[in-house]
Amino acid sequence: MRSSRFESLVEKRMFPLVKFLDRVSWVILMALMGMTALDLFLRNVTNTSILGSVELTELMMVMIVFFSLAQCEVNNGHIRVELIMDKFGNRVRNWADVFTQALCTLVFTLMSVSMFNHALNMKAYGEVTMDLNLPLYPFVFIACIGCGIMTLVLFCKTVIKLLKVMS
Repeated sequence: MRSSRFESLVEKRMFPLVKFLDRVSWVILMALMGMTALDLFLRNVTNTSILGSVELTELMMVMIVFFSLAQCEVNNGHIRVELIMDKFGNRVRNWADVFTQALCTLVFTLMSVSMFNHALNMKAYGEVTMDLNLPLYPFVFIACIGCGIMTLVLFCKTVIKLLKVMS
């Protein structure tokens, strides 16, 4: 019973934020495709290109990947190797899921903290892109936010699975 209440709370409160960030990544992807098409058109027609298009592509890809990472986890879209686990019963598989999700939560927590510290260092040193002189630290903070939300999703899924296994 506790599991279903917690699960519905997570679905109502956190999953809309995850979905919103995923939709933002869609918009960024559309902008990236438009910029790439325009850059190719300009190269073929006028023999010029958009200044910093490679840098903008790299920075947009950071936003696309890290804003859509948590939605992939919500949809259970990440790769799972079930070759060995299919030989065990439901109880062992469920405990293995709890363990792997808890381990992934720990890994993404460490990644988030590390990225946050790295972004602070980049801000302190004033690192910028080569052509456009855009500061890099906001994009590392974006990656940190994406990893942080992924951590929350993994934590909630771990708690939900643990409550189901324990009941």
